[in-house]
Order: sequence, then C-alpha cells, then structure tokens
Amino acid sequence: MGFLLLGVDSLIACIAIGPIMSRRLAACSALVVLFGVGDGGGFLLGSAFHWSVSDSLSNVLQTGILVALGVYWIALAIFSKRAAIAEQESKSHWGIWILPWALSIDNITYGLVDGVTKGASVWASAGEQALSSAVQAGIGLTIGMAIAYAFPAVRRRMALANGIAGVALIAAAGVLLAVS
Repeated sequence: MGFLLLGVDSLIACIAIGPIMSRRLAACSALVVLFGVGDGGGFLLGSAFHWSVSDSLSNVLQTGILVALGVYWIALAIFSKRAAIAEQESKSHWGIWILPWALSIDNITYGLVDGVTKGASVWASAGEQALSSAVQAGIGLTIGMAIAYAFPAVRRRMALANGIAGVALIAAAGVLLAVS
C-alpha cells in the first residue's frame, strides 16, 4: 500500500500544472509516462545503491524544487509580456518536464530505507510504483485540465493560468511537506 502513497506527489503536482499543460494527447501521455519512469527508476536506484539519504533531506529537496518552479511560473505570469501566447511556446513550460525527476526523490529514499519486502521482486516493486505514479499523474492532469475548462478565463489568459499553476505548485509543496 506504501507504493500508492509514493504516487500522491504526482497526483498533486499534475493537478497544479494541468491548467498550463498542452492539450495534445502525445505531450500529456509522455508526461504521464515520465512520472512513472521517474518513480519506478528512483526506487530501483535507491534499492541498488543504498545511498545514505535521510527522509528529511529528501522532503526538503522536493519542496525546494516545487517552490522554485512555482515561483518561476508566478514570475512568468507577472513579468512576461508574451504570456498570452505562452501555451504555444514550449520554452515557457520547461519546468513541467523537470517535475517527474524532481518528484522521484522520495522513491529513491523509499528504496534506500524500506527496500523490497522479503520474497518480493525489486522489479515488481518498481513496476507497482511506476504504475501507481503514472495513473495518479494521469488523473491529476485530467483534474487540472478540467479546472481550466471549468473557468474560461484561465483558458483565455495564459498569464492567469501560469499564476494559478505557480500558486498551486507552492501550495502542493506545503501539502507534501506536511504529509511527509
């Protein structure tokens, strides 16, 4: 059941970035797959190398990265004169592609600390985590995009969507820090 909790960060982050995510199925699918690969690979990495990383350091790193990306999107919303066309510019959304890797830190720590239960395969455990994270990321993107569609102003004004995503990501960082 712990593998489900490790994917919650993907769910929360994807709800936050849903309003600014490209509506193309290929881009959304690729991001969902990256969340799964990042979390499954993070677990394998932690299990293989047995690094000494504390949970508190892992939580602080994750929170810092989420807050930094949130601040970036808020700054983009406030200062960018071209925020209205930001959806067509992949350069403004580079942070989206960092999230799957940044959020895999907790899975690395989980692999280090908890490892694999007796009699279980490390590959099966990694697969469970990858599937859990990918499914929750897909659900999160769907919810985030639905929120954007529910509020037409968010769809018309990309600066507003970027600002909302930034604030939501910072709030998500706080929630993840409190839950961890």
